[in-house]
Parts: sequence; structure tokens; C-alpha cells
Amino acid sequence: MTHQWIVGPRRIGKTSVAKAVLARLRSAGHVALDVDLSKLDLTTPQNLAGEIARQAQAARVGASVTPGRMLSFARRQTPQARRLGKALEGFGFEDQGQALEAVASILAGADDGSPGLSAVLEALSVHGRATDSYVAVLLDEVHLLRDLPGSDSEVARWCRDATCSVVFAFAGSEESAVRELRAEGQPLASIGREFRLSVIGSEDWLRGLRLRFEEAGIDIDDAELFAIVEASDGHPRRTMLIASYVHTKAELQPDTSASQALVDLAIHDARKDRAWA
Repeated sequence: MTHQWIVGPRRIGKTSVAKAVLARLRSAGHVALDVDLSKLDLTTPQNLAGEIARQAQAARVGASVTPGRMLSFARRQTPQARRLGKALEGFGFEDQGQALEAVASILAGADDGSPGLSAVLEALSVHGRATDSYVAVLLDEVHLLRDLPGSDSEVARWCRDATCSVVFAFAGSEESAVRELRAEGQPLASIGREFRLSVIGSEDWLRGLRLRFEEAGIDIDDAELFAIVEASDGHPRRTMLIASYVHTKAELQPDTSASQALVDLAIHDARKDRAWA
């Protein structure tokens, strides 16, 4: 897997795309962490380390795998046993169980970030190697790393480590600031590949929503679909939030249809939802 930069103007779905990728990774058995730098009280690299550690613990990083998966892991790693052993050698552990215990111990003491960002990222990497999986970390509003001295250098160092099983996705709505973060001479200048999203046009929204509602068995006219897109101003998360409310309410109707009144009510409820912000 390759580190990715998700770039583009505001309100085109960068975060939505990134979160969808994280969900797929989780369903495939990988760990996926979602760190939005703009919604956290982060002023130091230690704060960032603590947040990553807390999310990692919630995702059961460092937890023992099931016997069946452990056996499967052992069989797949046999040809690479020497390389795996070397990867864990620095920790002084001889088997997977000990490595995971060490990871759990590091993260348990990292809620305040005291072990440092490097130690937390190393713990994630060891978890990935010991479980034959990836640990994906989304850093949303990544340009704010500039406000955490040394964090960009530390993240870049792990990105360049070929043995590291931590994969980063970087997203940000301040394009010029993100460009500065990747400018020549900066730590993250040569890291990863860029994935550019284009603006979703109204026709694309109408076509996509129409298809989704048809698949869900909801009868809805173009005027109501347009009302959804207009109310959300084309913002992907808000559009899908309204659509979700419409779907839920329409399913309760005898004919599973979405009238204008129903859509208006869905828009009203969506705007009061915490996810609207």
C-alpha cells in the first residue's frame, strides 16, 4: 500500500472518500484510524501521539489474534521468518504474543502522549507486522501538522521506512497550505502519491441519488432529488445525511415514496444532526 494525498477544493468529498476507504480496510481486518486535526485540541506532538494511542486502543491494537488467525499468520510468514524476526528483534521479543503485549503496554501508557509520537507509531508498526496486516491512519486537515513542531518530520520518517506497516492518508481543505507542506525541502515533500478529486456536479448527484433510491425501493421524483442537493449545497456529507433521513422516513410510508413534504422534514432533521457541522 502507498501513502496517499487526497487533494481538491472544499466540499467535494475528500473526507467522505477517505472514510469510505477506512471502512473497507476495517472490513478486511486491518486497523484504520481517523484523526481530524481540526476537531481536536492539539498543540504539541505529544497531544497527537496521545490521540493516536487512544484511537489505537479502541481499535484493539495490541490485542491477541484468534488461534485460527495466528496459525494462518504463521504459515504465511514461514518463508519470511528471518525478516520478521529481525523486525521484532529491537524489542527483544521472540514470538507474536510477546510483541502484541509490548504494543498494548506502550499504548496503554501513551494516553498523555508521554512516550512520544515515534514510540506510538512504532507500536502501530509492530502490531501490523505481528498480525500480518496494515494500520491505516487518516490525518485530516493535515496542514495543521505545521502547528505541531517536528510532527511532519516524524511522520515523514516513518513513511520512508520500508519495513513500516503504517500507511498514511493525508487530506486537507486548505490547498495552498497543503502545497506548502509538500513543497521542495519540506519533510513530506516526496512522500506518497496524489489522488485528486473533481467537483461533483448537480447532474452527477441527481443520477447517483436516483440510482441509490431505486436500489433501496424508494419512489422519489427529480424535483425532490434536486431539493436534497440544493439544501446541502452539494456538500457530500450533508447530501448523504439528508438522503439517509429521506430513506428512513420513506420506508415508513405505505408506498415507500418520498414526497416534497417528507423531503422538507428530512432536510429539517438533518440540519439539526451533529453530523451536519
